[in-house]
Amino acid sequence: MDAWTIAFIIAGVLLVASEVVAPALVSVFFGVAALIVAGLRALGVLESLPLSLLVFGLTSLALVIPGRFLIQRLLPGRSESHKDTLDLDDDKDAMGEVVEIVEDVAEDNDAGRIRFQGTTWQARSVHGTLKAGAHAQLVYREGLIWVVEPVVVDGGARVLFDRRESLASDVAVDAEVGVRRQR
Repeated sequence: MDAWTIAFIIAGVLLVASEVVAPALVSVFFGVAALIVAGLRALGVLESLPLSLLVFGLTSLALVIPGRFLIQRLLPGRSESHKDTLDLDDDKDAMGEVVEIVEDVAEDNDAGRIRFQGTTWQARSVHGTLKAGAHAQLVYREGLIWVVEPVVVDGGARVLFDRRESLASDVAVDAEVGVRRQR
């Protein structure tokens, strides 16, 4: 075996092994492509380095493009399979929280910002425009945008969800959020 064949073998093994450190499925396909090229070089099918690199590139593409999507579909990761349920649980805990408005929040755009959990978030109002410096109450979240409503001043903050205690169950919270999102 020549030095380039050994280099392809070493690169292939290292790329496949690197999947343990940084799982993304891409390095495995590159590693398999390198091992295929090393095998073809060992058999004498590929002799020139430029042709070996071309076959490596084409084989990598042929493996990565369909293979990654196929494996992700067959084996969804935590971020794919549990994303919605985890976000809903976090949202339920946040519903009814009173937050500070950092930049004016309007109902017709998502340009407003609120301060919540130590950072600022994009926000949209349910009713009218809420001015910076005022306070609002979290209603629900659409992706990374919080939908807020004004806090009632004369009776203190209206507790929309009463931290889930006034509702019979989480199903009631889901129903309330569903009704608000449909408006």
